[in-house]
Amino acid sequence: MKNNDRAIANNVNEIVIPLYLLAFIVIGLFQQSPKEILQGLFEIFTHPGMLITDYMVIGGVGAALINGALVGLVGYGILKLNKVPMNGPSIATIFTMVGFGLFGKNVWSILPVILGVRLFCLIRGQSFRGHVYPALFGTALAPMVTQVVFGYEWRIVTGIIVGILSGMIIPPLANHLLIVHEGYNLYNVGFTAGFVGLLFINIFRNYGHDSVIMEIWGTGLNSILRRVFVPMFLSMIIFGIILTKGKLKEYLKVLKHPGILISDYVNMYGFGYTLINMGLVGLIGSVYIELVGGVYNGPTVGGLLTMTGFAAFGKHPANITPIMLGVWLGTKSNLLPYSVMPANAPGALLAALFSTTLAPLAGNFGPIVGILAGFVHLTVVSNVGILHGGLNLYNNGFAGGLVAMFFVAIIKDLKKGR
Repeated sequence: MKNNDRAIANNVNEIVIPLYLLAFIVIGLFQQSPKEILQGLFEIFTHPGMLITDYMVIGGVGAALINGALVGLVGYGILKLNKVPMNGPSIATIFTMVGFGLFGKNVWSILPVILGVRLFCLIRGQSFRGHVYPALFGTALAPMVTQVVFGYEWRIVTGIIVGILSGMIIPPLANHLLIVHEGYNLYNVGFTAGFVGLLFINIFRNYGHDSVIMEIWGTGLNSILRRVFVPMFLSMIIFGIILTKGKLKEYLKVLKHPGILISDYVNMYGFGYTLINMGLVGLIGSVYIELVGGVYNGPTVGGLLTMTGFAAFGKHPANITPIMLGVWLGTKSNLLPYSVMPANAPGALLAALFSTTLAPLAGNFGPIVGILAGFVHLTVVSNVGILHGGLNLYNNGFAGGLVAMFFVAIIKDLKKGR
């Protein structure tokens, strides 16, 4: 792709991304009456929002889509205010925020965490622009705010203070933990948030206030959500082909990239090829849901949107497929003396979608390692949620960091011939 064409395509992304956010709002308005949407948003705003809380059950499909879009628009506004370009990490951030705006985040619970990162920057004398991604990804800890206020029934100001304190911890911890897995876990802030959640939940438990992972899981929404998101992914592919003028051979370069942090596909290959990649990755997630007989709801659509966003920042069909296959094989394994969860069970389905955080392992070390990593990830993610009590929405990011850490250490040691 010529530099001039790439520049034109990259300018388009400043328009296309917010248009998708606005589309969610428009679609949401057609799903419920205005009164039902307002009531649904109130229910979402006043719910603890612990992992796993499907806002499509709590507030309805329309209210959930609008809340997700509003959460994404907050992220978009903060990026624009800080003059951050709409590049790979920005797209990953926004789509992840929208996705989790369907099951755990709302437009007010994310603000204390962001403010906490801002205060950290003020204390350290550092630019907030340099920490804007940890601030926005750090909203994985939004349930920290809502659980304190509505779960423990403490005062709102207490929840805000807890959110601010958790946000202040994120930047230094995220920088340190990135070294541990060497960029092979794309959800690095999710890994970080797991440790922050672990810290706070143990403080809460010490004073008699526990929390556990819940399961509010929507069903019966397949026909509605399939009609919304499958066409959306197809539109990305079509629009990407238009932007690249049909020169699809260049897309093969994306498929050969390992995807290790930091891999900004917008800057590397242009927005057109990135958009094609986003659509394909989203469709792969949708196909997986269909093949295993899964459901479309707030959490699974959140998984699809997160996959789609990170298709601008490390993921592509070649490096996510082995990971997802490994998770699927984990649900079919007869090697263990006890039964494993079916592939369409909530935990297994979310593991398959979010396990793609480990895509760089398959991208750099090959599909066999990817399959093994996916298999191991399923077992780890099924058991680590208790450590943070559902306060970290990016539970797969936490598990992915642990899995990546072990795989990278073992593989690199074997490569040294030890």
